[in-house]
Amino acid sequence: MKHLAIVACIAALSFGTTPTHATETPRPVASTATMDAVFQKLGSQMVDADLTDSLSIAVVRDGQTHVYNFGSTVRGAHKAATERTVYEIASITKTFTSLILAHAVVEGKIDPNADIRTYLPPDYPQLAFGGKPVTIAQLANTTSALPDNLPDVSKLMAGVPPEKLAAIFYGSLKDYTPAQLLIDLKAVKLDRPPGVEPRHSNVAAELLGIILERVYKDSYANLLSRYVEKPFGMTGHGTDEQAATIATGYDEKHAVMPPLRGPAVMPAGGLRYGSADMAKFLQAQLKATDPAVKLSHTATWGNPNEFAFGYNWIFEKTIDGQRHLRTSGGAFGFSSYIEMYPDKGYGIVLLANRAGSAQEKLHQLADAAYKDIFGMPAVLTALHDAMEKDNYQHVDTVAADVRRDHPELNLTEGFVNQWGYNLLSAKRSTQAIALFVYNTKQWPKSANAFDSLGEAYEGMGEKAKALDNYKRSLVLNPSNQHAIDRLKAMDASAK
Repeated sequence: MKHLAIVACIAALSFGTTPTHATETPRPVASTATMDAVFQKLGSQMVDADLTDSLSIAVVRDGQTHVYNFGSTVRGAHKAATERTVYEIASITKTFTSLILAHAVVEGKIDPNADIRTYLPPDYPQLAFGGKPVTIAQLANTTSALPDNLPDVSKLMAGVPPEKLAAIFYGSLKDYTPAQLLIDLKAVKLDRPPGVEPRHSNVAAELLGIILERVYKDSYANLLSRYVEKPFGMTGHGTDEQAATIATGYDEKHAVMPPLRGPAVMPAGGLRYGSADMAKFLQAQLKATDPAVKLSHTATWGNPNEFAFGYNWIFEKTIDGQRHLRTSGGAFGFSSYIEMYPDKGYGIVLLANRAGSAQEKLHQLADAAYKDIFGMPAVLTALHDAMEKDNYQHVDTVAADVRRDHPELNLTEGFVNQWGYNLLSAKRSTQAIALFVYNTKQWPKSANAFDSLGEAYEGMGEKAKALDNYKRSLVLNPSNQHAIDRLKAMDASAK
């Protein structure tokens, strides 16, 4: 099964039959003029391909801000996007809420490892699973095991045409208050232990906002202004000026989407900013001079060298050991993406007034720009060339040899997994299997590693080996739906 974290730069290598040359000189880091040209090209392509109507990009590099704007904020009109054009940033909002949490931790007002019920009204005995309570840290690292949304409108939305879903969902949130959320929370029962596996939850972020209000005895809006907007020099998330400059949001079929507003949902996805404000947010994040900002860059679940979560950021390290923080947001009419490479002094935020696939396209645009600006890491070229020369026969040995010359090599499960799928796409199944086998040896407790190996064997027609690896995947993760489905399909075909 393909890993959800796509690693920047990996797709840029040739994984076909023709290897690159080890004598190639890595391309130097691009100048500002070249960087400008890169974004002008990529941004124009996205708008021209009708993937969004307006697109605003803010880049911070070596302390300098660069802003790029494309398209029209209203479809079919000539209202050019500017750095003041406001977009819903959706789930990127959660990093703002988590930064307020970091301040509360630094100030000693909240213990991140405490049971959340310490900071809630009484009578929530069900907010635990097998005696394990939900902690404050788990609200911010996506492992709380809480549901995604309250109120539960699934019954209201059943059978509703896609174009009407936004109106129903947003309508349920418009007047939904934190007090009502606390009432509905009494009926919530965890379906698994907290702290085990990441899962998106707006409720977790909303509840964190409520807890922060209770601890500080102040409104979320005031806390946001005190700890984020004013210190960073941001205009604000709800000014009168914003009402006149917000872009019109559209779904994938170009239908106008209603705005997301509501008192309870604000800490989870209700903030709105333009690229000028988000550039200031990026500047402060990259400088990280504030102890709370530094704390918010700390992983609290997983391995930050590979894949981790904390304070609503996703943490990874690149193939050459560079720290990488990212997250994204999607609403019914907007998409957003933000990432930072603190060791390079580089960060980017992309805002679009289109929902759906635009969110992943923003991620791809950011990856492509990073590759064009910073070039291919020397360690990646060396690793690829060595693997090609060996024809992937001794993956572990080759990796060890390259690491001796390039100690910065950070070869993660997700990177190797995606590399293997690239080889499968190039019809190089034998080489792909060699990488997948390497993953199962390096990460023997990974259900995904065995699932991917099973998929590769199934594609080659080696059913016995495929069955064995799917079964091993399910031992490690009994809820792996892909392995369950494949085993059922293979069993049915054998009858």
